Amino acid sequence: MIDVIQIIIESPFLQRAILGAILIAIIAAASGTFLVFRGLSFMASGVAHAALGGTALGIFLQDSGLVPWFDPILGALLFSVLVAAFTGYAGESGIAQKMEVAVGVSFALSMSFAVFLMYYIPPYRVPQIWGYLIGDILLLNNLDIIMLGSTTLLLAVITLMFNKEFVYVSVDMEGSTAHGMNARAYHYLMLIVSALAIALATKAVGAILVYAIMVAPAAASNELVKS
Repeated sequence: MIDVIQIIIESPFLQRAILGAILIAIIAAASGTFLVFRGLSFMASGVAHAALGGTALGIFLQDSGLVPWFDPILGALLFSVLVAAFTGYAGESGIAQKMEVAVGVSFALSMSFAVFLMYYIPPYRVPQIWGYLIGDILLLNNLDIIMLGSTTLLLAVITLMFNKEFVYVSVDMEGSTAHGMNARAYHYLMLIVSALAIALATKAVGAILVYAIMVAPAAASNELVKS
């Protein structure tokens, strides 16, 4: 046990990995719960895969010299927000099925866009795009931890402030509107913040695993509460 602690103390990348795992667990608990309530479990997978398109765009802009400062993670966040906004627009009527369709369309378009840009990206950088599918928590850098921490803090504050509103909108959007709530604003806020959290978690654990992390615990707890 002492040897393990010593290894962790002497290995900054392990410290970042452990801290990243803790932050992702907090993010998943907050975001996943509302996504399951809202009937949008597929959004976790859709946003995570949409991040590939944003990453490809960021790498393309860097290597082409068009926007040298544009980091791939910014592209991933941008695409995630766009998917969330498109999904929110489709679901303003409160019908979850329309949002699922919007996520599916965004999923396909983003992946297609990523594959298209790969033709114009140097081959040695293409694995960086596919890396978002698998992820590697041991490769998190200080900037990733700062962004994860900031997003976790933002998500925690927003969740604590608007927890009742989010639950009401998730369960009955039309009813919340009828009671005078600005359901549309809470609807978009919940989706966009969740999308940012998913995009950042994707870099650490990958688009495949982030879906399980976001959905499985929330779905299991939902069933336990019902029982």
